[in-house]
Amino acid sequence: MRWTLTFAIAATVLIGVLTAQEQTASSSTDKDAFIRTAQQNVFMTSTLLPDCYTYSILRGDPKAGPSVTLSKLASGCKVPWHTHSANAQVLFVGGSFELQMKGQEAQILHAGAYAYVPAHHEHQETCVEACMYYVIREGAADVHYVDGTGKEMSAEKALAAVGERLANSKN
Repeated sequence: MRWTLTFAIAATVLIGVLTAQEQTASSSTDKDAFIRTAQQNVFMTSTLLPDCYTYSILRGDPKAGPSVTLSKLASGCKVPWHTHSANAQVLFVGGSFELQMKGQEAQILHAGAYAYVPAHHEHQETCVEACMYYVIREGAADVHYVDGTGKEMSAEKALAAVGERLANSKN
């Protein structure tokens, strides 16, 4: 019953996300209805993530609070062990994606899969094949890379250890 309710909530959220359009404080409010087509997505990199990871902001402001983003990862892209300060729901819409949560076996996820990542929960991810997924965050987006003991480490060092580099880096 709990899984059915979680799936129903995820499906409802996904439907809302699929009809979302980027909104700004000056042009709309949370009460405004809007539609966003796939062609309207503008993908960018983040200085917190590897250069093989891009995202489009669909709703909210990830730097300041809750948001919905659409992420695209190139095949082979790795994001090593890390945490986030906010809870996140992840809805997979394309590709093959390996996700491992601390204390659990890695799982390969495909379109239709759902993951809940609680705040401060260690996890790592690898895009097996052309990944795309929505992230619904309950707070500001951040990334805290950690080593095998859970101690925070620099993004550069964490990404270099898995053969990746930060977006916008000069290396």
